Amino acid sequence: MKKEVRPDDGYRASFSSEDDRLRAEIAVLRRFVTDRRWERMLSVLRERTRFVTVAVEDIYQPHNASAVLRSCDAFGIQDVHIIENRNRYTVNPGVELGTSQWLTMNRYRREDSDPPTAATERCIAALRSAGYRIVATSPHRDDVTPAEISLRQGPIALLFGTEKEGLTETALSSADEYLRIPMVGFVESLNISVSAAVTLQILTARLRIEEEDAPVWAISDDHRDRILLRWLYQSVRHSKGIIHRELGAG
Repeated sequence: MKKEVRPDDGYRASFSSEDDRLRAEIAVLRRFVTDRRWERMLSVLRERTRFVTVAVEDIYQPHNASAVLRSCDAFGIQDVHIIENRNRYTVNPGVELGTSQWLTMNRYRREDSDPPTAATERCIAALRSAGYRIVATSPHRDDVTPAEISLRQGPIALLFGTEKEGLTETALSSADEYLRIPMVGFVESLNISVSAAVTLQILTARLRIEEEDAPVWAISDDHRDRILLRWLYQSVRHSKGIIHRELGAG
């Protein structure tokens, strides 16, 4: 996976505020992308959301890992949380098609000395601290469908489990709510990447329809600027050198 480039690594200029520095860096790097590329970035950013986020637990098949990232990008999900208790999350470039560079990837890795599901516990604690409802995508006696789950009760963190076993008991017991995809055939489950795509399409479509007049799903302006700057850093060759030459080191 391509290493995430963080625009705040290494530079702290003498601007009156970090926001001023951020906007100055955007203005500099904007000159090195085409108008078409720039407008595309702005258009995509306007549709991005952090109201719904995705956490994947111990996904080990590169095809599935990559397909989930493509679905997140396609439906406007900005943040992906990767839980690695037993398996390392790897992607297939031929499936992922570069989508990971546009997403904010958050990794939670279990160390050898940690309990078996320590990474899951850390991820759920971080999501809950950020104000998310923890929603396990697993059938349960109290489950609801993507069309039924309330959007008015606050941001949603969707937990998807590994290919065969599904979510761990730690994830299931920590969940606030449970989600299932209704099916009418003989099959009882869907591939994880298909489940993610179906769920995200329904939820993001509902967000844009139900919250059209008051888009609680939209990313705030300051966070959009930070995402935009990271995208520019990853799109412009020698971006750090350009910034150092134009604005100097902080």
